[in-house]
Amino acid sequence: MNGDTICLNGNRLIDGQHRLSAVIMSGVSIQSFVVEGLTDDVFDTKDIGKRRSHSETLATKGEKNTSRLAAALMLVDKYMTGRSDKQVCYTNMEIQELLEKYPGVRESAAANYRARGLAYLSVIDACHYLFSQKDPDLANEFVDKVMRGTGLEEGSPWYALRERLVSNSLLKSKMPRPDMMALCIKAWNATRAGTQIRVLRWNDRGQFAEAFPIIR
Repeated sequence: MNGDTICLNGNRLIDGQHRLSAVIMSGVSIQSFVVEGLTDDVFDTKDIGKRRSHSETLATKGEKNTSRLAAALMLVDKYMTGRSDKQVCYTNMEIQELLEKYPGVRESAAANYRARGLAYLSVIDACHYLFSQKDPDLANEFVDKVMRGTGLEEGSPWYALRERLVSNSLLKSKMPRPDMMALCIKAWNATRAGTQIRVLRWNDRGQFAEAFPIIR
């Protein structure tokens, strides 16, 4: 009984995660002060010496797949605000606001597939959500063909994208997330236009640098 409290907001735990996890793992009961009825915004003021992650912030809200969800939300917002190729820092409060702004990202981040080193899940989740705003069925096809490798035809944009991702997965130095997202968008745009592609590239450097692609 050192004065530290376990803090609750309804049935959600605001503070005391480590102590209660220790109780579960050890099977030893403890006595503690408990404070109930706290509001959500209290969370960002607790344990400020050690910053809580975006994933932990979403977990206290009862969200699932919180690591994927937080990462995808940031990529979606960066695209929507024209900052996909920029470094952007988000606060925990801003992550919560992004979820309210883009609630459909939950569904994309809950998709049942595995990257197996092929791609960043956050990029695929973000692209699936953004593509779904244009064509939900084609967005699902994007995941099925590129991530699961089903029904691929040589010469198709999906085939070119998967080949590019496979090549990247074998490299020691992997391409950054913005580059991968740009390639996904270029493959999407080509698929929507019915264009065949043999090699998929995106160049953001030098004299012939391209602007970040826009989803068509």
